[in-house]
Amino acid sequence: MPRSHAPAPRRPFLAEPKPRRGVAIFCALAALCALALPSLALPSLALAAPAAVVLRGGTLWTATGAVLPDTDLLLSNGQIALMGKGLTVPPGTAEVDVRGKIVTPGLVDMHSHLGLYAVPNSLAHSDGNEMTSPTTPMVRAIDAFDPEDAAIARAVAGGVTTALILPGSGNAMGGQALYVKLFGSSTAAMAIAGAPRAMKWAMGENPKRHYGGRGQMPMSRMGHAWIIRQKLQEAKEFREQLEKWDRDKQGPRPQRLDLEPLVALLKHEVLLQVHCYERHDIETLLRIAEEYNIRVAAIHHALEAWKVADLLRERKVAVATFSDLWGFKMEAYDASVHAPRLLLEAGVNVALKTDHPVIDARDLMMEAAKSHHYGVPEQQALQMVTRNPAKAIGLDNRLGTLELGKDADVVVWPGSPMQLGVRPERVFIGGTQVVGAGSNLQAAWSHDLHPTGNVCGCGP
Repeated sequence: MPRSHAPAPRRPFLAEPKPRRGVAIFCALAALCALALPSLALPSLALAAPAAVVLRGGTLWTATGAVLPDTDLLLSNGQIALMGKGLTVPPGTAEVDVRGKIVTPGLVDMHSHLGLYAVPNSLAHSDGNEMTSPTTPMVRAIDAFDPEDAAIARAVAGGVTTALILPGSGNAMGGQALYVKLFGSSTAAMAIAGAPRAMKWAMGENPKRHYGGRGQMPMSRMGHAWIIRQKLQEAKEFREQLEKWDRDKQGPRPQRLDLEPLVALLKHEVLLQVHCYERHDIETLLRIAEEYNIRVAAIHHALEAWKVADLLRERKVAVATFSDLWGFKMEAYDASVHAPRLLLEAGVNVALKTDHPVIDARDLMMEAAKSHHYGVPEQQALQMVTRNPAKAIGLDNRLGTLELGKDADVVVWPGSPMQLGVRPERVFIGGTQVVGAGSNLQAAWSHDLHPTGNVCGCGP
């Protein structure tokens, strides 16, 4: 993501904005319940998930490679419970007719700044980069995430159900990531319990442009590599201190909260996600990783990754890239619209992402549609926004495919999602219909309260 964003015009401030009537009624009822039952915690979601819902007769694009026509899908207790033709379901199960529709897993955006650069775009909402030092591995996206960002409701309306929220790319070591499901009134409600730890780094132009402009290291790529090695060496030595204390138990246990995330990285307990465009930056990153025995989960943007596909396959490094965005700075010039296909053919795990707000999060499926246009087979294009990113962020045991036991994050499309401009008709997260019937439940908690609750023109 670019280092900063130009402020956008903002609507006039209203001291007491009037919420639409439905939200006002809900808030009033919630307040009465809180007064009447002070010992009970109010739910974080406006509507509880039904005990079960069955989608009847859709064509399931499972993202496993299998396409299942005229197939029912039962969602129960937040999971995919049954799949098959003419399912017999428990009494009381809600039924939705999706004949003639395409049903896919919820989309996974593995590079997003939702909630860190909240709309309306302004300096007050710019919380994605702690650009006071080029190495800030200790800062955490969760401490800046704004669950009332109106763009979250728009993202859900585009079919995105899960996002990896990353710090920005202004620092060589940007900080720690946040995994969220895009439905909830609070950060606690949206954060994915039990998700792996992840960290964001950035190679190339962004850090050296900012800090070099201040006459501070890194001014060059040489300096950039040095400060990464310096910080990793410091973490390595601190790890040795901890291991010595664990053996001897003498004195107080050493504490360095600023280095703890890097110690965890050295112990292979953190998935490293790295902003990295050019061939020589990719090689430098992998050289440092080998020196310190750390693993790179994925390189992001990666517009020259197609030049080193074999190297990435051998190192089991995934690529999170754009379909056709290029040319916005020097390191983004030598791109190819055929890169996703070439990388897939070489055996690399390839995902598409939005880098929201660079590309609006609601347009993630359009990235897949464009790559399909440029030659990626239809089902592989779907996998690049479902299964592949789920694997790259360490959640493929729960997300990314329509399989029994997976999370009930499901999207219903009116036709092929590879058709440019298509929007979902229904979106389920954890079995709850968040988008559908002309409404968007997530909009109830948005800063930008739309009179109809339909901030995105979502389907019927």
